Amino acid sequence: MRSLFAPVSIPFAALIAVLARWLSQGSHNVWSALAKRFYVPDPDLGWRLSPEHRVWLGLDACAIIVGIIVALVVAGLIIRRREAKHGQRASVLRALVWLVAIVPLVAPIAAFSSGGRPSGGVDTLPAAVARGIEAGITGTLDAPEGKYEVVQHAGTSITAHLSAGKESFDARLTGGIKGTWSADPRDLTKPMTAEIGVDAASVDTGIEERSKHARESYLQAEKFPRITVALDRVLATKQAGANAIEFRAHGTLTLIGKAHAIEVTGTLRKPDAAALTRLGLSGDVLLAQAGFEVVIKDSALAGDAGDFDKPQIPIQISLVLRRTGG
Repeated sequence: MRSLFAPVSIPFAALIAVLARWLSQGSHNVWSALAKRFYVPDPDLGWRLSPEHRVWLGLDACAIIVGIIVALVVAGLIIRRREAKHGQRASVLRALVWLVAIVPLVAPIAAFSSGGRPSGGVDTLPAAVARGIEAGITGTLDAPEGKYEVVQHAGTSITAHLSAGKESFDARLTGGIKGTWSADPRDLTKPMTAEIGVDAASVDTGIEERSKHARESYLQAEKFPRITVALDRVLATKQAGANAIEFRAHGTLTLIGKAHAIEVTGTLRKPDAAALTRLGLSGDVLLAQAGFEVVIKDSALAGDAGDFDKPQIPIQISLVLRRTGG
């Protein structure tokens, strides 16, 4: 083709394909992810991370392609002026322009070939906060009294649901999770203590640059390496099935060197033998799903409150606990 602007048609087609992919994803994400994280239903944990990852295109990919289109138009004008000045065809430059024009096709081809959303998959972890536990300590679990320790497992994580930059996403923390719960599941009126800690540097938002920014600028992980949640007393419980209870407890969150009083609600469940097999666990095991909210203006993040789209950050805790002592 003789036209110097013909190569523009290729990235323009790529832009249309990228927009089609972005709309079909349904996530309305601003930033692209080379390995998009999904949560899928799990019969034992409620939700778990899907082993399937996709190339998930964002509006940033559209912006890059528009930039390439503009660059190709400018290049066409420059080449045309050069050819008019020298009176000969700039074959090498024309070939380079065609090569650049082909590059944007990589994005939609990679995205569509990676597949769509896995069956039942959702972008952010659904809330696991129990409600309506007003007063009274009732209900029991058929599990022995003692010390239960957090197990490093796919079902163990701390997740913050963030709304910032007109986008909602999860920041997961799984590195170095350690903790204990000491209580009598058969008699929840007895004293109870619990503490869980996680490495702040393990924060993962699904996009490396965003994770780095969260780690360094917000959590200040080098200065405050651990985030901890401690519970000191049960406020209320009720039976939620033969092997489960719902609870409300008082505790303290220590985040970026500042302690915050919190109220945690959730469920504690004893898995049956079939569930233990599916989870690859043995012994006296309990599964905990809980949540609470951090009010940004009352936290150490108050100075950055303007960076967030909502005044609260919901936190979800998922733990696998195994009894290690009496």
